[in-house]
Amino acid sequence: MNHTPVRPLYAQANGSPIRAMLALAGQPGMISLAGGHPDPALLPADWLRECLLEVASGVQGRSLQYGATEGLPALRAASAELLRQRGLQAQAEEVLITTGSQQAIDLLARVLLEPGAGIAVEPFNYPAALQAFRFAGAQLVEVPADAQGMDVDRLETVLTAARPKVLYVVPNFANPTGAVMPLARRLRLLELAMRHGVTLVEDDPYGELWFGEPPPPSLAQLNQQAGSPAQVAYMTSYSKVVAPALRLGVLLAPPDIARAIMLAKQAADVHSGSLEQLTLTAMLASGRLAAHLGLLRQAYALKASALAGALHSHCDGLIEFSEPRGGMFVWAQLGSELPLMSTQAWMDFGLKHRVLAVPGAAFSLHNTAQARLRLSFANPSVEDLREGALRLGRGLRSLQA
Repeated sequence: MNHTPVRPLYAQANGSPIRAMLALAGQPGMISLAGGHPDPALLPADWLRECLLEVASGVQGRSLQYGATEGLPALRAASAELLRQRGLQAQAEEVLITTGSQQAIDLLARVLLEPGAGIAVEPFNYPAALQAFRFAGAQLVEVPADAQGMDVDRLETVLTAARPKVLYVVPNFANPTGAVMPLARRLRLLELAMRHGVTLVEDDPYGELWFGEPPPPSLAQLNQQAGSPAQVAYMTSYSKVVAPALRLGVLLAPPDIARAIMLAKQAADVHSGSLEQLTLTAMLASGRLAAHLGLLRQAYALKASALAGALHSHCDGLIEFSEPRGGMFVWAQLGSELPLMSTQAWMDFGLKHRVLAVPGAAFSLHNTAQARLRLSFANPSVEDLREGALRLGRGLRSLQA
């Protein structure tokens, strides 16, 4: 019997090594610095439970029906208010609710990128975004980056030579690098995007998780303030600031892009889950988000400091890194005397030394071995962060033998 073959793009795609490490993370005695997941102790279970009960007590047939593709009106209004607090001009009718910001990335890839079209990205990037762009048939166009994110001084050469249609950027505490793009770069990036007719896709899942001081205004905010005709699609997620299980995100995009996204979402899932939207709406209406964000910033700053201190103590001379200013990650450069290893070799390393870290290859456009590790301080306890750094240092020293 002949079967319709799976498209090569999907059949030959590699799975996420970060997801593969999740299976290892549950082993007894394992410490995982791999997954970029919130600390379960910081997820607002009581707050969410109260709002779930409130929603459940009012459930009627109407609340169990299909809903609007754009999202429930009350959640769109609450999300618009949240964006306004971030400095954006946003009205409820301009906001789209998505099934996590991951869906927004996927839908934007579908509606903006024809097969063969170019999308400009940094050399190390969020793997699921790269996967969505590849599945859309896009060509990934590499833009050099440094410790402050995308190198806009070299961007113009890339835009002129490769002529990408879209540029994807995470300006705040990027995954995996933790980089924060300075204000001057943001302004220059907007100028270049306008001049070259490039649509900017701004992904901002970590912007509220700052330590000390917030990052500069978003590209979308700066673009609005300047009255610029540049096209900026801005997305954010409730996963990092409320709970991943709700699977809800927010997209603010120019009208023509928003309409295309709505049509693509109709084909994808009709609408995001109404009960989840009702629950999140009740949570936002309670007015407790600001205090919760304050708690998250304080807790993650403490964890970041604990991991950084332990790495200095136990991995001195083995890795170099910058102190995190927010977000969830430490991006470490391995010493030149350490060998380059494949992703599988790093998984074997984790099994042997009982500590998991994600190798740079997982974030590389070319999926090649890199002298880099991403370490997440968000999920483990402070004690496990310190022990994890100790195990990592021992394991790295063994590689020098």
